[in-house]
Amino acid sequence: MYIATKLFERIPLADLRQKTPYTCTCMRELWLMLQIFIDNLSTRSNAKTFWDHINTTLSEVSDVKNLELFSIWMIYHMALLYGYNNDGVYLDSGSARIKPNYDQVEKVLKNYVNKGGKDGERDDIDEELKVMIPLLRILISEWWQPRLQVIYFLWDCFHRRLDQPFLMQTSGPWTVSLEKKTPADILKQVKERIEGNFEQNKESSYGMFLRFLGSFLRRNYSTNDPKVWNQIKGRVYSKFSESKVKEFSEPGLYNFISLFLTLAVTTDTENVCSMMLKLLPSISKLPSNDSKKRSLIWKGNLAVVLLYNERRISYYTVTAACIPVVNAMSCCKDEATRSIMSSFVDVLGVILSNSESMNLDEYTFIDGWVDRYFLECPKNRAGPLINLMINVFKKCTYTKAESPGIERMLNAMWNFLAGRARQLVFDLLLVSQYYESVAELAFLFTLHAVHYPAMAKKHSHSAVSLFQHFSTSIMIKDIRITRAYLTLILEKEEEIKNLRVLINNFDTFIIQAWIKCSILNNDETHEQSVFLRKYVANMDQIKKVLTTVDELQEFQNGPRAIFFFIMMLMKKRALCQNQHDRAAFDEKFCLYFNNVHKWILGPITDESINSDLSVWIYRCIGTLIFCCSPMLYASPKNMLRDLIARTLLPHETEGPAYVISIAKQIFSLVILGLESLNVRADIYLQGLIRDLFARYLPLLITDTTGSRSCKISESLLKCFQDAKSEFLGLILEILSGNFIITFVQNTTHKICYLVMLLLRNVLKAGTAYKSCVIELIVTICTTRIVGCYVKVHEHHPHRQQTLDFINEVMCSCYYKENVLIRNKFQEALSRSVDKCLLTNPPQSTFEFIRVLGSISPTLARGLLPKIESYVYDAKIKGKTNIASLRHSLEKLRNSLGLVRNPDKIE
Repeated sequence: MYIATKLFERIPLADLRQKTPYTCTCMRELWLMLQIFIDNLSTRSNAKTFWDHINTTLSEVSDVKNLELFSIWMIYHMALLYGYNNDGVYLDSGSARIKPNYDQVEKVLKNYVNKGGKDGERDDIDEELKVMIPLLRILISEWWQPRLQVIYFLWDCFHRRLDQPFLMQTSGPWTVSLEKKTPADILKQVKERIEGNFEQNKESSYGMFLRFLGSFLRRNYSTNDPKVWNQIKGRVYSKFSESKVKEFSEPGLYNFISLFLTLAVTTDTENVCSMMLKLLPSISKLPSNDSKKRSLIWKGNLAVVLLYNERRISYYTVTAACIPVVNAMSCCKDEATRSIMSSFVDVLGVILSNSESMNLDEYTFIDGWVDRYFLECPKNRAGPLINLMINVFKKCTYTKAESPGIERMLNAMWNFLAGRARQLVFDLLLVSQYYESVAELAFLFTLHAVHYPAMAKKHSHSAVSLFQHFSTSIMIKDIRITRAYLTLILEKEEEIKNLRVLINNFDTFIIQAWIKCSILNNDETHEQSVFLRKYVANMDQIKKVLTTVDELQEFQNGPRAIFFFIMMLMKKRALCQNQHDRAAFDEKFCLYFNNVHKWILGPITDESINSDLSVWIYRCIGTLIFCCSPMLYASPKNMLRDLIARTLLPHETEGPAYVISIAKQIFSLVILGLESLNVRADIYLQGLIRDLFARYLPLLITDTTGSRSCKISESLLKCFQDAKSEFLGLILEILSGNFIITFVQNTTHKICYLVMLLLRNVLKAGTAYKSCVIELIVTICTTRIVGCYVKVHEHHPHRQQTLDFINEVMCSCYYKENVLIRNKFQEALSRSVDKCLLTNPPQSTFEFIRVLGSISPTLARGLLPKIESYVYDAKIKGKTNIASLRHSLEKLRNSLGLVRNPDKIE
């Protein structure tokens, strides 16, 4: 024993677990011989046992610095010698010679506790315990019959010090910070500690105690004999109260949670977890700035849920404590609370994924938080939750086994999720990434409502309302949802039969949805787009428009099916024999484009205005107006008016102003589309054309400053190239009557300059336009142009534009070749002079003719009789300014007479 004490004093604490009290093998064999000899002697003569001698000797040792640790160390190694039988064969813990020495162990531990172990006053208490606990665990768990008193003494060394960071390791198997630990990590750590699957030399003293406690309970807990468990439970539970746990720091909470999870894993799970949840404070009652404690408490709660999942225990009591907290947390947007909710959703995924029959009250997890969480959570968290709900729904609806748990789960999903599923389609940020998941969830609810209408009705839903919402709602932010939803629905033939019975005009809804999908998404090659197009092609209503095999083939296989369909509507309407047939046609087929003005600009934003999709949508708008204006205008709601107001003439309350930058590309389609209407008899349409030109001329005409030339968009020029003469005449009347005018202070309309540039450009183009175009310009616009000329001041740009206009008319090949146009131009100028003399000071008219004479003396001389007649009438009427008029007339005559080489018309 003396030699052992000297060895002990030289061995560092950290090495004691690997060192023995033997200086050599001979010393160990000497101890073994003494042990066998003394115990045999004790048996034969009733003398002291080997343990009696060891205990007496240990009591007499006084010069060892740490007697308690030395005593446990000696007892441990002496106990291992009992693994040899009397013949010296080592049988390990199976040896029949094994005898416990609990009295001395308990005496040593009692002294240790009384000498500062209980209050943590010993300088090296944790290092000492890290040596003692593994030795005691091996003795009690593997060599001796179990006794609880050792556990009690060790528990006394920790329960007052739980606020110390025992488990906050800086090295070893679980060095991850608590913030990064998941509930699954915490539970896994507890179980691995009990199993010993880690480097024990890097474990803390408290961790070693938990392993000791867990392994002890695993071997000795029994539901048939609860005595051991009841005694330990009483010792542990009595040390805690709700107020005490609430005061724990973060390390204290972690130690507390680890302790109770150790008990729960090895004993009565429900009892321990219920007590743990009762003692842990509710995170909703903790200060919001104490985020670390709140997070840790919540992870403890979720670790309990995971343990219940492993043990297949009903979640009812757990959710009763957790779900009210979840409901409260789901409304918060701070990062700490979002982290709490994310960990809950992750655990929920594990729970619901592992459940088949839903008979563990899984439905209690689905509550009001679902609806609110989708509103507040980060979008990257919403997608996985939607997919989880989809998997649960599928599991519940596709399983063949009858289970009350499945019915309760379905009721919960209808109650708390169905309404939010309707709203998800309005969240652009969410659906753009998870549109297929949203569509599938909508499909599952619709499908279930078809089969179980009573359950849907119980929660204020129906198959009809769900179908109409997801297929025709104008508020859906991503049309791919509708496309995916319809594809899933239309593949279910039996369900479609039921929906046809329930929904009036079912086919019309499908066609409306297809049109919407085709316009708002330009990916015609997508398999869902192809499926919908082929499905629609087989519908009777479509076959009334596409009447031949070739038309159907073109529709199904050709590019741009939506354009082809719109053009076929125009052709079929043109075949109507009378107004009655056309009215019936309009009423029927206009329904396909119901509310088109409300949804057609949905995908277009200020940032995406120049995208391929935006161009595609506006091409669809232009084609629709060009081909179907009569049908849209004749509808009771005047869809044409609303469509143009929304897409081409937006005001702040009607549509985004930035769309005009792309709408200008379809200007000619819109104007030419209005040609098929009776515009001359409709003041509204005339005003509409006026507003369109007023809005778009500044965008379609680019003036080249200083060169008296301009660049005009083909979209604008096409109106003059393709319009019929009657409609073109009306356009020119609207342009000249509304824009080639003057206001107070003799200023022209702000668009007048652009209109003059447009007319001049058309005149310069020569044979690019028909002769009737030049004739109409000359006939309709000349009077207005000259009228403005005589009203504005001499430096006004319109004066030069007027002269340029006259020059371009006279240079036109049509003017030179066609005497009728020349005569009409002369007549127009004559009317202009008459009107100017009546409404303006005569000097302005004299000046105009004088300038005209510098361009074309022939035209000017032709107008001179008008001036002479005016002066003669003034003389007859005795006007006071007759002298001035005679003088001006004489100057005009002289001016015209001085022109030596007058122009000749060939």
